[in-house]
Amino acid sequence: MVRIAAVLAMLIACGSSKNAPDGGGTAGDGSGGTHDGSPGSSTGLHVVKGTTGTNGQLVDANGATVHMHGVDRSSTEYACLNGSVFSGAHDQASVEAMKSWHINSVRVPLNEDCWLGINGLPAASSGQPYRDAIRAWVSLLEANNMLVILDLHWAAPGTQKSDRQLGMADLDHAPEFWTEVATAYAADHASVIFDLFNEPFITDWDCWVNGGTCSKDANNATYQVAGMKQLLAAVRATGADNVVIMGGLAYSADFTQWVARVGTIATSGADTTNVAASWHAYSDQSVQTLCPTQYNNYSTSQTCADGATTAMNYGIPGVLAAGYPVVVGEIGIGLYTQALGPYSATQAGQLTTWLENLLAWLDGQGQGYNAWDWNTEAPPLLLSNFDGTPSPYFGITYKAHLAGL
Repeated sequence: MVRIAAVLAMLIACGSSKNAPDGGGTAGDGSGGTHDGSPGSSTGLHVVKGTTGTNGQLVDANGATVHMHGVDRSSTEYACLNGSVFSGAHDQASVEAMKSWHINSVRVPLNEDCWLGINGLPAASSGQPYRDAIRAWVSLLEANNMLVILDLHWAAPGTQKSDRQLGMADLDHAPEFWTEVATAYAADHASVIFDLFNEPFITDWDCWVNGGTCSKDANNATYQVAGMKQLLAAVRATGADNVVIMGGLAYSADFTQWVARVGTIATSGADTTNVAASWHAYSDQSVQTLCPTQYNNYSTSQTCADGATTAMNYGIPGVLAAGYPVVVGEIGIGLYTQALGPYSATQAGQLTTWLENLLAWLDGQGQGYNAWDWNTEAPPLLLSNFDGTPSPYFGITYKAHLAGL
């Protein structure tokens, strides 16, 4: 998540250890199902594409529609750089707190270097120890009937450390990363989804599909990109038929060409049977949300768009019309403390109303979402305490919405 990158980089430099059923079906039984190796099989969680006038859905092995209403649980992308896999609670008590909010899915951000055990990262928190800790966390979530999204969040080319977001996945390591992750979690296809790359912030859809020398690294040097086609191929080559989600451009906020480009991937021979879109929606993306933000000087004349208009401004209706499900990998508002800061009381109400309206719109479309972030140090924050105490405004609004489902 780019909005906290600078804060996390500073914290890392300073030595920080860190960046319920809804009645509509099951969130996964935790068993992983029976993996038969056939792409698009219905033995686990899978995509049922919509036809004319109906939206695509995620569906479990029993044919029940799955409606995710979850959270991101950050720290596994950054804590490993300093010797710990986690920051904050990752135990049964923390899962119980999630369940008290009626949360049924958790997105787990991963670090490429930590998973692969490369580029001089601490031995205690990279390679096999990192992979074992992630497996234990995923298994705990599965045992509590939660869906899990494994997300390639931080990556870097060559010998650079993956200590921040990258414009697009690197060819040096990302295909190997997905080969290993898919192999490890192919049998968990009833409960584990793969998010191929967190937030592409390249500007070239051809690069998004095919890769190439088309992005800049932390040193402003070009590097070899692995496109979505290559990442998907790496997953499917293992026999894993898990649902795969792919974000659009502009930090997973631009979906204007997503459908056409996924079609290009399909015609190249890659299996796109179990593919859905991964959308990131934040109130501070003022071009799409129309909300008062730092980008319009917190204008008092700004009024946030309603849910349908917001979705239209991101290009989401076109994805749904093509029959693909949409998973909101991240959603949030920039107001999560008692202090209003630059916002007026009226604007605080506008932000929380925007969030509620967009969540309600997604519910109406039968699409799932995950709020960033179940954490106390990687904003925007849902929590004031890991016991489940919600943060002001953001956390309170999200918890209340889930309670009403």
